[in-house]
Amino acid sequence: MKVGILSDSHDHRDAAAGALLLFRAERVGMVLHLGDVCSPVVLAGYADRSIPFLGVFGNCDADRDGLQQATGGAFRQGPHIEAVDGRKILLAHSYDQLQGELSGQGRFDLVLFGHTHRPLTMRVGKALVLNPGEACGLVRGKNTCAIVDLATMEPRIVEIPLPEAG
Repeated sequence: MKVGILSDSHDHRDAAAGALLLFRAERVGMVLHLGDVCSPVVLAGYADRSIPFLGVFGNCDADRDGLQQATGGAFRQGPHIEAVDGRKILLAHSYDQLQGELSGQGRFDLVLFGHTHRPLTMRVGKALVLNPGEACGLVRGKNTCAIVDLATMEPRIVEIPLPEAG
């Protein structure tokens, strides 16, 4: 199974919609959002339950009730541990939230965080550590997300296709 991962949408509806189209084209089996959605309307397309959705709150997610309503209660306080397709995944908005959880060597297959707006993939022991960058494209100028094949644990940072202006 592939998972689609995004973070730091920051009210960029076109990027969130573009990521969802990309995830559908890639046939991901689940979408993980690492926080800073900001407004619940950004996730309007994610209410379609054909692709399960799970998120963690970010520091800019003030309307937590709205995010829960928009996603059927799919947001958690990070750090959050989730088992997906036989893999143990640790999700958080910021790396700082992971400090206490990373002490157990070999506990996780995939460790995910956002917040920095910088894409990152690295291996720490058996774990793949990944930051998908920023869906919003506001800081680095690129709207990015990630796709991880849980069978092979191969990651890809992908630029999100945005609608043509005009």
